[in-house]
Amino acid sequence: MRFPLTIAWLDARSRVRHLSLCALAIVFGVAAMVAIDSFTDNVKEAIEAEAMTLLGADLQISSRTPFSDDIESWIQSLEGEEARETRFSSMAYFPKADSTRLVQVRALEGNFPFYGTFRTEPEGANPALYTEPVATIDSLLMAQYDLKVGDTVSLGEIEFKIIGEIIEIPGESGFAGLFAPRIYIPKTQLDSTRLIDTGSIAFHRVYLKNDSLPETSELKDFLKANFPEDRINLDDVEERKEDVGRPLENLTRYLGLVGFISLLLGGVGIAGSIQAYLLQKRDTVAILRCLGSSSKTAFSIFLIQIAGVAGFGAGLGAILGVCIQTLLPRILAPLLPVDLEFFVSWPSIFSGVSFGFLIAILFALFPLLPIRNISPLRALRSRIDDGNTPRDRFVIPLALITASILTIYCMMKNQVWWHGLIFAAFIGFAFFVFWASAKILQLILKRLPLPNIYLLRQALSNLYRPQNRTTFLLVSIGMGTFLVYTLSLVQTGLLQQSERAATGDGPNLLLFDIQPDQRDRVYQIIQDSGLVIEEEAPIVTMRLKGVKGRTVSEIRQDPDVKIDAWILNREWRNTYRAEPRDSETLIAGEYVSEWQSFDQPVPVSLEADMALDLGVVLGDLLVFDVQGIPVEVIVSSLRTVDWLQMRPNFFVTFPTGVLEAAPHWWIAVTRSPDVETTAELQRSIFLDSPNVSVVDLQVVLSALENVLSKISFAVRFMALFTIGTGIVVLASAITTSRYQRVRESVLLRTLGASGNQVKLIMGIEYLMIGGIAAFLGIAIAMLAAWALANLLLEIEVILPVFDSIIAALGVALLTLITGMLNSRGIAQHPPLSILREGE
Repeated sequence: MRFPLTIAWLDARSRVRHLSLCALAIVFGVAAMVAIDSFTDNVKEAIEAEAMTLLGADLQISSRTPFSDDIESWIQSLEGEEARETRFSSMAYFPKADSTRLVQVRALEGNFPFYGTFRTEPEGANPALYTEPVATIDSLLMAQYDLKVGDTVSLGEIEFKIIGEIIEIPGESGFAGLFAPRIYIPKTQLDSTRLIDTGSIAFHRVYLKNDSLPETSELKDFLKANFPEDRINLDDVEERKEDVGRPLENLTRYLGLVGFISLLLGGVGIAGSIQAYLLQKRDTVAILRCLGSSSKTAFSIFLIQIAGVAGFGAGLGAILGVCIQTLLPRILAPLLPVDLEFFVSWPSIFSGVSFGFLIAILFALFPLLPIRNISPLRALRSRIDDGNTPRDRFVIPLALITASILTIYCMMKNQVWWHGLIFAAFIGFAFFVFWASAKILQLILKRLPLPNIYLLRQALSNLYRPQNRTTFLLVSIGMGTFLVYTLSLVQTGLLQQSERAATGDGPNLLLFDIQPDQRDRVYQIIQDSGLVIEEEAPIVTMRLKGVKGRTVSEIRQDPDVKIDAWILNREWRNTYRAEPRDSETLIAGEYVSEWQSFDQPVPVSLEADMALDLGVVLGDLLVFDVQGIPVEVIVSSLRTVDWLQMRPNFFVTFPTGVLEAAPHWWIAVTRSPDVETTAELQRSIFLDSPNVSVVDLQVVLSALENVLSKISFAVRFMALFTIGTGIVVLASAITTSRYQRVRESVLLRTLGASGNQVKLIMGIEYLMIGGIAAFLGIAIAMLAAWALANLLLEIEVILPVFDSIIAALGVALLTLITGMLNSRGIAQHPPLSILREGE
């Protein structure tokens, strides 16, 4: 190996700039992969280290209704130290600021948390240790209303003295209190507030500290067998770790996909750069062959160079990735329920470097394989046989191996394996479309008469001339455009959801928990404020008892039935009304407005996606437990619901005449013109009916936007690596054609063309290739974004047609600029340098 190593080193020293471009192609991809994988390892390590504090107990028992006597007896039989909590949303009134705000009230008793620290300022301000009306409130509220320890807050009919502010709650992220800031009060004071009534939305929890409890799975089986009617949820440390890690895992999977796309583009860039490099090395190979070197020796020389470049690029990418890893926790820290400690994840670095190196080698082998077929006669025959080397027999096996490795990687990086398979298949489909489009374009230009304009005719002829680079340029630029723009569209689609909800002239105030005896008074207050009730609906709580003749208990115990547990366990809040509303569209069946017969199943309208999840169709029967009374219903119609419209939307709507006598409360929406009107309305309603919550949807959307902005910044930041790689790919793709264009330029100048005419011909050619590749790439990206949004992410993406046209024109212009910059000096190349080569 001494000779190949020596020649490889000597030859590489004279081509440092070009080989650096090859290395740069994979730097960004490896950096993104190392950063994301290392960050993921840091998160997993932190979750594991703080596992016990995530739950704060050994077991959490929760229910949406107060625990029955049987369940209470069962809880007592588990023994261990116990703490209890009741959570619900309510309006809080701050006398000092004369303002109200939706908050999450947590009535706590016992020494919770058992693991971790409930951090407050001042220390020890845990209201569970008090019996008088005191409160510890979220730091967000303290800052927003300029509150101090000793001030008061009113909840329902009780005024609580603030004894401290919340700094940190074990197992909760910094963003947990953005939507509804938290207020802790003693559980002994809960009844005095009179905020919990029949039908009120509340969560009841019991925390147990007992490290010798049976396995959670055994406890769940016991509950199913003995208390099938009680909807009790159990949560242990392992389940909480999964719950905490799942959203972060989804985010890191998406960011990892960004890194994979960067690396994939880098592979295309490597192939282009190596091809441009080897085009100028064929004479060198021929001379080596004349001097007695075998084809394997010549092949190994350039393979060594490529391996060195790939190793250098992967190593540099790993260093950059570690640097980025230190930035990600600062961006995403508010989303994390644990404190991250930075450490270098060597497995992540090894996997990123290894996969980056492998991708670089695989893609570089495509232009490298033909080196083995260069004949020694080329040294004597100069460029007469340019590019006429036969196709290597290993190209197809290499393509299959590369495709298999990329597909397996995609499948491993997706939670559902077939999602990865579809993603890989779509990439293959896009590659085929670009390749086929290039071939069809060349065939059409060959067969059809060209325009009788010299410069245009010459530019079009160049697209199908011998040794043209049309196919490679169109595939490279098109794939880069497709991958980058797909990411951009999906990311935009994710943000469109909150933006769409925040815009428009729809309702921006939501009032709920309006009791029937309060309805007239509350509506009068709204009218006195100059506002109008835009929509209202009664809410009747109920439980699902049966589906298509089978009880919920039977369904839970049947492993073949695939109905999510949350559907079976949830407390349904349904309504009754005579017709669908503006946010609903009837898609099947007949909507029954009124029903008076109780001898037959009640016809109801079911939301289409919920019907799919339940596995029911028109005519199927369901049974609901309406607060102790079983009611059999039949699915008479299916509706789609626009959940982004801030209106009372429901999975199930009953006809009128059935539920009016059942205990219920009301929900209503209105629109406030400004912040002052909203504040005055909230204050007036709180003073009259403190249990009624008036939710300012703009505050909720602002909190959501705050969360999404952090995620968006992380995604945009990582997307910069894909864009950077795309620019490198574009430059390397155009570089591959420079050598051929020098000869064409000289021949044109010899035939009488001026330097400006040569430049114009090249400009038209670059603009046409860039335009075709860009429009194809963006069209396929729009199709891919639609498929990802609707099939996998289940979001609605509004495809921006005008912006897409502008983006396509931008890519075409970028191709033109890059091509012309890369072609500097070609039009002034002296003709004799080429003409003498034929002597």
